[in-house]
Amino acid sequence: MTVRPHASALIDRLSPVFARTFLPGSAPVAGPRLIAFLRGQQAHGAAMVGDKRQAFARLREAEEALSRADDRRESVGGYDRAGYLFHVAHVQNETKDVAGSTRTLRESIRMQPAHERQGRLHAYGLLAQRQLSIGHVEAACETWQRFLDEYECLSSARGDEHFEVMNLRLRPHGNVRAVRTLRERAQLVGALKG
Repeated sequence: MTVRPHASALIDRLSPVFARTFLPGSAPVAGPRLIAFLRGQQAHGAAMVGDKRQAFARLREAEEALSRADDRRESVGGYDRAGYLFHVAHVQNETKDVAGSTRTLRESIRMQPAHERQGRLHAYGLLAQRQLSIGHVEAACETWQRFLDEYECLSSARGDEHFEVMNLRLRPHGNVRAVRTLRERAQLVGALKG
């Protein structure tokens, strides 16, 4: 086994531990958006290790903190409703509510600001994978088409990973017209990215 899976497994296991370092009082000057982001991260970490109660409690805390934030964005890419929904979708997915996760991811994508293309690229990649995992092949192909719209214009290691996953996961569905159309476009995009 390579180092990457070991490191990934270790990070997955330790995520809630590291997230706990950001409990109330550890960052006295943190604004409500940062607190909401950290609670969202904690929720995802808790869900990853099977602590459903903790995950949903942290999501409630994230939503409460976000509701206290004003309309100003504290930084480029600051935590907002789209980011919160992205965390909700991760928790839903980890707790085996994949259909709910796909609905929430679509809502998160709709709320993303137009300039957040990297985030949208990643969200489309995840959404398509989850749609395919519950048998929604045509919907996954539509989402992957949107992914390719973004991917054509961006250089992203995460995008490259989603592109590879797309090509692998579509192989068993080659008899579906939408898959054939998507794979043709993916070949053109792949050639352009070369």
